[in-house]
Amino acid sequence: MTQTPATNKPDFRAGVPIRDLRDGSMTPGQADGEELVLVRRGNEFFAIGAHCTHYGGPLAEGLIVGDTVRCPWHHACFSLRNGEALRAPALDPVPCWRVEKLGDKIFVREKVPPPAPKRGAEGRSSVVIVGGGAAGLAAADMLRREGYGGPLTIVSADASPPVDRPNLSKDYMAGTAKRVDSSAAFRLLSRPPDRSSPSLTSFIA
Repeated sequence: MTQTPATNKPDFRAGVPIRDLRDGSMTPGQADGEELVLVRRGNEFFAIGAHCTHYGGPLAEGLIVGDTVRCPWHHACFSLRNGEALRAPALDPVPCWRVEKLGDKIFVREKVPPPAPKRGAEGRSSVVIVGGGAAGLAAADMLRREGYGGPLTIVSADASPPVDRPNLSKDYMAGTAKRVDSSAAFRLLSRPPDRSSPSLTSFIA
């Protein structure tokens, strides 16, 4: 496999011999400077981002279960087909690339867009989630991604919107994490699936 000097990792744009990809394998590499993992599952091949969107765990060291990959650090689960975050603690999808088989090689092509939120799911007229921690945040996020567009209220003992607690209590206080907007995930929940109507999410502390 061709390697890029800057990263010393295989360049998937140049193609990977199929014989080098055993069934169930996850091969780290790169395309256009971005790190990714090439996965083989039977006669299917997938290219996804190399790092978990929750805490940056190396997905190449994770576990393949069906058409999903589980992060080795906190067990977040992502779809190999579209990168969607299927289980907490990850809320954001991993990027995906189109792959193409030509002869006896697999080539990574262009990046594909992330999955769009579902629309108009039937359900309750309103939802109240008690608890503004990780579980409450994940529940609210999944409701929105599954297409629930009704009023959503999170009741919490904390005065602040949900934050990434491991990052706040570990890396950030140690001075090793980048400063981020702690309310970014909460603002994501505030946008209904169609992104056009006013906010339908409220937060009560």
